[in-house]
Amino acid sequence: MINIKVNNQNHKFKVNSTLDHVLEMLDISPQGIALAVNQDIITKSLWKTCTLTEGDSVLIITATQGG
Repeated sequence: MINIKVNNQNHKFKVNSTLDHVLEMLDISPQGIALAVNQDIITKSLWKTCTLTEGDSVLIITATQGG
């Protein structure tokens, strides 16, 4: 298991977990969000292949409407 911070909360995931796996395990819909790992935006096309490592920090940004 590895320790990953998601929106500043500690979580444990399997070694070699991807961003897609993290969203699935946390029951978060991939619609209308953006993801950053260690302050680097990761495009949605790379979520299935972006493997996380011990101590990574994931930020989930949810789109909102404004005006």
